Amino acid sequence: MKICDLCGKREASLSVRQLDKEGRATELAICAECAKKRGFTSVEDLKKNAAEILAELKAKVGEQDETTVCPRCKLSYADFKKSGRLGCAECYRTFAELLQPLVRRLHGSVQHVGKGRQGGRKRAQERLEVARLRAELEQAIQDEDYERAAILRDRLKRAEGESAL
Repeated sequence: MKICDLCGKREASLSVRQLDKEGRATELAICAECAKKRGFTSVEDLKKNAAEILAELKAKVGEQDETTVCPRCKLSYADFKKSGRLGCAECYRTFAELLQPLVRRLHGSVQHVGKGRQGGRKRAQERLEVARLRAELEQAIQDEDYERAAILRDRLKRAEGESAL
């Protein structure tokens, strides 16, 4: 039985690999409660959510969905809702406004932070670190743990300074 690396109280139910700025991997064991607080979702939940969202889309084909059509491949938004697949790259631009809420529900964000130009990944990791520190700082303030909040504030200032360079 492995104990949660974050709270040190409960049994860990999730293993997360985290990369530091030098690219070294650290394995964290996290309990379900800490994972939920930090927005982690299990793969099974992601699959279930995606299936539910696509089923909901199929059930809600409206009149406007029939008239919104990709100029390149002629796929209608209604056809996309039925199949769950876009026809071409132009579909992303044509249906962008309609796809944003769907992508946000599926992935939790509409901003991609995966592979990119050289150095882009590092900047993305720095932005994620800043966001994580802000969330921890807010939690420390809510918990009235002001010593931890002061430490997190200082780390956040350093991290924000590094990401601005």
